[in-house]
Amino acid sequence: MSLDSEIDAENRARLEKMSQEEIAQAQAEVIEKMNPALLQLLKKRSQEKLKKQKHSSSDLASNIELGIRRENQSNNAKNFPNIESNNSQKETTSSNATKSGLDNCLEQNVDPLCGSLWNAWSQRVETVRELRFSLDGTVVENGFVYRPETSGDNVAERDFLRTEGDPGAAGYTINEAVALTRSTVPGQRALALHLLASVLDKALYNIYLNPVGSTLANNSEVDNVVDWQAVWAFALGPDPELILSLRMSLDDNHNSVVLASAKVIQCILSCDLNGNFFDFLEKTTIDLKDTYTAPIFRSKPEIDVGFLHGGFWKYSAKPSNVLPYGVDMLEDETKGKHTIQDDIVVAGQDFAAALVRMGILPRIRYLLEMEPIAPLEECMISILTAIARHSPMCANAIMKCQRLVQTVVHRFTANNNMEVYPSKIKSVCLLKVLAQSGRKNCAEFIENGIFQAMTWQLYQNAFSLEEWLKLERENCKLSSSLMVEQLRLWKVCIQNGYCVPYFSNIFPTLCLWLNPPTIEKLVENNVVREYASISEEAYLVLESLARTLPNFYSHKFQSDRILEGADDNVETWSWSHVGPMVDLAVKWISFKSTLIDSQDGMKGNYVFRDKSLSSLLWVYSAVMHMLSRVLEKVIPEDTIGLQEAGCHMPCLPDFVPKIGLEIIRNRFLSFTFANSSQYGSNLVKGGSFIEQLCSLRQQSEFETSLASVCCLHGFFQVFISINNLIQLAKDGACSPSQLCNFSQQENMLARGILMESLFELRCVFKIFSKFIASEWHFVQSVEIFGRGGPAPGVGHGWGAFGGGFWSKAILLAQTDAWLLSQLLEMFQVVFMEVLPANEGRTFTGEMINSALGLCLIAGPRDKGIVEKALDVMLHIPMLKYLDLCIQHFIGDNGRIKLYGWEYKEDDYLLFSKILNSHFRNRWLSNKKNLKALTGDRTSRGSVSLETIPEDLGISNMTSQDHNCTSLIVEWAHQRLPLPMHWFLSPISTLCDSKHAGLGKVSDIQNLMQGPGDMVEVAGAGMFFLLGLEAMSSFLPADVASPIQSVPIIWKLHSLSIILLIGMVVLDEKKRRDVYESLQEVYGQLLDEARSKGRFETISNMSINLLPETGKRYDVEFLRFQSDIHESYSIFIDTLVEQFAAVSFGDLIYGRQVAVYLHRCVEAPVRLAAWNALSNSRVLELLPPLQKCLGEAEGYLEPVEIALNLVSQHTQIDFDANYSSWVELHSSVEQQILLKFHIKPIPYSIFSIFCKSKIPIHKSIGLVRLAICRVLSMISTEGDKMMS
Repeated sequence: MSLDSEIDAENRARLEKMSQEEIAQAQAEVIEKMNPALLQLLKKRSQEKLKKQKHSSSDLASNIELGIRRENQSNNAKNFPNIESNNSQKETTSSNATKSGLDNCLEQNVDPLCGSLWNAWSQRVETVRELRFSLDGTVVENGFVYRPETSGDNVAERDFLRTEGDPGAAGYTINEAVALTRSTVPGQRALALHLLASVLDKALYNIYLNPVGSTLANNSEVDNVVDWQAVWAFALGPDPELILSLRMSLDDNHNSVVLASAKVIQCILSCDLNGNFFDFLEKTTIDLKDTYTAPIFRSKPEIDVGFLHGGFWKYSAKPSNVLPYGVDMLEDETKGKHTIQDDIVVAGQDFAAALVRMGILPRIRYLLEMEPIAPLEECMISILTAIARHSPMCANAIMKCQRLVQTVVHRFTANNNMEVYPSKIKSVCLLKVLAQSGRKNCAEFIENGIFQAMTWQLYQNAFSLEEWLKLERENCKLSSSLMVEQLRLWKVCIQNGYCVPYFSNIFPTLCLWLNPPTIEKLVENNVVREYASISEEAYLVLESLARTLPNFYSHKFQSDRILEGADDNVETWSWSHVGPMVDLAVKWISFKSTLIDSQDGMKGNYVFRDKSLSSLLWVYSAVMHMLSRVLEKVIPEDTIGLQEAGCHMPCLPDFVPKIGLEIIRNRFLSFTFANSSQYGSNLVKGGSFIEQLCSLRQQSEFETSLASVCCLHGFFQVFISINNLIQLAKDGACSPSQLCNFSQQENMLARGILMESLFELRCVFKIFSKFIASEWHFVQSVEIFGRGGPAPGVGHGWGAFGGGFWSKAILLAQTDAWLLSQLLEMFQVVFMEVLPANEGRTFTGEMINSALGLCLIAGPRDKGIVEKALDVMLHIPMLKYLDLCIQHFIGDNGRIKLYGWEYKEDDYLLFSKILNSHFRNRWLSNKKNLKALTGDRTSRGSVSLETIPEDLGISNMTSQDHNCTSLIVEWAHQRLPLPMHWFLSPISTLCDSKHAGLGKVSDIQNLMQGPGDMVEVAGAGMFFLLGLEAMSSFLPADVASPIQSVPIIWKLHSLSIILLIGMVVLDEKKRRDVYESLQEVYGQLLDEARSKGRFETISNMSINLLPETGKRYDVEFLRFQSDIHESYSIFIDTLVEQFAAVSFGDLIYGRQVAVYLHRCVEAPVRLAAWNALSNSRVLELLPPLQKCLGEAEGYLEPVEIALNLVSQHTQIDFDANYSSWVELHSSVEQQILLKFHIKPIPYSIFSIFCKSKIPIHKSIGLVRLAICRVLSMISTEGDKMMS
């Protein structure tokens, strides 16, 4: 029983025995004996508690939901402040707000103009300071913890541990728990650490359960009352006490405190969740590389890239600040060389990096050397694995920490018995991650015998299935997990070019797992998943070995050399081993009919009602990827040259038609037509395996869906390779007897299995196109404040809902993207020529739209997706299709003039070449530190923290990058995921795309000295942009278009950016016409957006309303300063200066400048544009209102406001029909005057009044300012009006 419950029970029992008179008498006695001041204090405290109780948990949840929803809305609109990392977490709780509770979110104006997105987040985090938690991590509501009453008067249950805060309140705040970790009583230290672990674990759990980009509402599995995202950020926030306390607790001399501290660190580093994610990543097999987990942030957009978002990612903490004393972690070098303040600064940027800086690695080595208990050893290995996955610098720190790796290996080999412990499994995983981080590490493991020591179980005598089953399920599970990790370690060594000759020694152990099992025995013993996991990993090892094969027709194969004794750099697998391995893989293809089709479809099979379904699908995925890799090595290296020379391909190996015939025989593909709308919607008996997998992708839980997509990816790779090989063999007049004796199947192979299954592949494409259209917004919704998550430093997905970039939803989306990119590549080569003209054009539009969606999903591991999408979109037939869309679009649109010219074949070739080069250099290139090439940039004598350098170069030579020698990709130094407006870069980049975003631009004029190739890039970009806009207009209404999802503000801004290089952009006839067409398109979009959002009802907000309607005119959605750059007014000044200098009143240039006077533009930008035009004396160069971009009404103040304003000060009776008074060729300011029946004023007089200093509020628009200045001439109360 808790202290509160015990006291409450005693009081109630005594009160029940007292009469009303006795109670009143007792109250009077207490009051007489108490100090009046103390009595007043108690009353005040009671009133405050009552007020807190009035705020129910439902109100709190709704407030949290509202705050997060506003945050997500702003996030989706890309209204992110660009915040540098050094101040990132220090600003989190620096607010001095006196209010508490999430009610303040309602009072915050979430207008990005006020930066309130960050303010709202700061208040959410600051509110956590007052929350109190019980020992199980739950929030104590209203100051009480409700627990079941227990009998007995145990004084130990009373809470006497808290030394600060409210002694009468239940639970602990996070700060109180951190303070308690420094108690002199070991039990109190352990208790505080357990509480922190419970709170952080619960916060991480609830954050992970929320879907990506969602709010807290409508999720029964999630604790909707508490803002756990803010709890996580506050616990790890700017106050350094937590990390300092945890580091000191690791040095405690009580094992219970050390273990509790290790568990807190393990939770903070999200070891379990990250391990689960990387386990799925290992299974996908589509891409070989993992990603580092170090927190990052986006570099600030500069003018040279047109302020486009999507800059290079940077590490939150500079890598050299993690190990400021060189690479060798000598014990005597870390003493007295730096201050705790430096550690605190790094901790505010990156929690894990700060732990390494604080010397956690030598401490872990010491604890491992002291033979710790099993739970502590497991925690230590998990922490080391998380640190190794953090960044190349941290992985290098582990390798350089003296005796650390050797200690881990010694602990693994201390007892060479068959018993398996979890710490052994995690030790092998640690070595695997270190081997992935650098080829040099892998070589060191092999040279020192570490690889052999960690994989000795693979060399033991092979099991039979019966012997393995006798181990019982728990031992089977542990042995399976250990063997999987050992095979993964071997696979990594193979990928690094080592350990290929070990195949002959390990193959006997793999034989059991490479053969299809007796499924009934596995089901009976409930070990299907365990068996399948080993089989899957064994075939993935074979897939890696197949990558090392020489080409089947190369001189290496012809000489039949087995390079098992060769140098490490040229280790290759032998073709003599391939045939038996292919035969084993073909058995799995045949096994499909036994496993799936033997009963009443997949639903009727017991195996597929169990979770074992996903594990078996993983095996099929591995088998097909292995076969596809082998088939790729059979295709001649110079196929195109072979065909052009008229040479014939040598005869195929026997296993090629054998694989193809087994695929046909076991109905992996369907060669009949079916109802496309029903395809893949149900698990239909008799359907093809491809259709069954599509159905599983749509209807199953995450792992089964992911496994299904990976299966499809492997299948299609095999289909493509077989189709190509058979066609080459047919062209080479190979004998049909090589194929098979079955004439029907032989004919299918001869005609091409892809062409025969065209209908089914189209159905698969349609399904996954819909998936991509519904998934790309997940990736776009993750970045908050220009980061990968709202709480940078640690955590699964850096504190973002659902895991952010490490979420299952995004992993599944990226896997879908790989499959769809494969289908696009297939259709581009095979099917475009066989489709009818109309159907082909429709399908081409679908392909381009899908390719645009792929570009928005790709992460740093997925550059191949973007490259394939660019190849599709910039293919010559695709550009011709875009040109055709432009012609149809202009013909249907009466406001755009017809072109008197047309593009030629040479134009398409030039556009394709220019755009391919630009997009790859602009978005897919990596940043290289030029200083790193000159040597070590850290000195042992310097202890000052370094800043993140900007003088970096671009490198497309991945062989020179760290990623080439590492199997783990860094988030830093690259730009993926792309922003939604990435396709605007050709007309927004003011420098060579190879150097975009690298330099600090202090003078914008320097960018306009030599346009160079920028004009050609801009011309190609304008054609591409107009084609995409035209194509999107023809898409069905239910198809999501990435082009239409980009806010119009970015499109208008891009048209302005390119004008900075001068009139040269508009000199050429074709470029000028296309530019003008884009202006007309965006003018129409602007009018549509303005008409949709003209009036909105205002409720529960403190703003000025129109007294007549109770509404406000809220059309300022073109927030250039808020959404694009905070210094946008400087850009306006430069644009106007360029307009005044080179335009000579050019109509197209002028209408682009005039758009900043539109009423939909936010007031500060309108004012800056007006002042710049007035000061430059070029207002008369603006075009007539009817020729401006969009409708004329958009430039005029609403009649409801303007007429009332003028009537109050002039007593003029206005005619409602004012449009007849507007002259067609008058300037903007003259039309404003004519609108209100005021005699036009000569420009010279008007310009004088423009220079007058009349005080205005930022919410007053351009037209109201002009009216006020005119009224100051005709009304003596002009100054009163402005008040």
